[in-house]
Amino acid sequence: MSLPDLQSRFIAAIFDREQRAPAAELVCDHAELDAAQRVGIYRNSVHGVLLQYLGSLYEVCQQLVGEEFFARLSDEYVDHAPPTRPFLAEYGGGLAAFMRQHQAMQSMPWLADVAQLEWARHQAWNAVNQPASDFTQIMMLDDEQQASLCFQMPVSAQLVHSAYAVHQLWLAHQPEDFPGKLALEDIHIQQPAHVLVWRLGRKLQQAALNETGWNFLTAVQQGDTLPVLTERFQEQLPGLLSSAVQRGWILSYSTGRN
Repeated sequence: MSLPDLQSRFIAAIFDREQRAPAAELVCDHAELDAAQRVGIYRNSVHGVLLQYLGSLYEVCQQLVGEEFFARLSDEYVDHAPPTRPFLAEYGGGLAAFMRQHQAMQSMPWLADVAQLEWARHQAWNAVNQPASDFTQIMMLDDEQQASLCFQMPVSAQLVHSAYAVHQLWLAHQPEDFPGKLALEDIHIQQPAHVLVWRLGRKLQQAALNETGWNFLTAVQQGDTLPVLTERFQEQLPGLLSSAVQRGWILSYSTGRN
């Protein structure tokens, strides 16, 4: 058996609770432990690391359902979707989709959206830093450049929409002195939420958007040009642009000649 084949089969065995792969083909017996027991040690160790990681990544979800339930759910997820890449920070993004399909989650459909928000925060935190453009130079663009002018949000920017009050749910589980924190009993769970998550320097930011702000940033993220934005938002556009630039929601711009 080649080394790559051995590695591939060993990884498969770690995430196979049914132990269908003969352990003796992967490791040797040692002292009082047979091959299956030795593979089991690796299995438990890997699962333990991943469960701890998912718990730290989805802290609010864990608080909402309790540590024991979240641990069982995470354990099932790890078996369902084991890591395929060596960079741990890339793992766990499929938990929200897994929740939506899980039978036990059907009575709590909002929980998957909370997980989606927490994953968005994780992605924003791990995005690269970017310098801001000098927006005063826009005044120097000619008509052709302005016709193809597009604005760019930070790479870290994540737009999250939910039919449930996920932003308020997330706030309710932050420390007592956290700005905007609400009590759980004051939250109307059926209230839709539009949320922007982004990183400003080394600080993670999260803001609730109204529908106009959501539509504007979605259009920017999709690459709509200045003429398209002008036609769509008309007299609202100057205020939307100014606010987005000031708050770091729009970081740069480009033209067809860039």
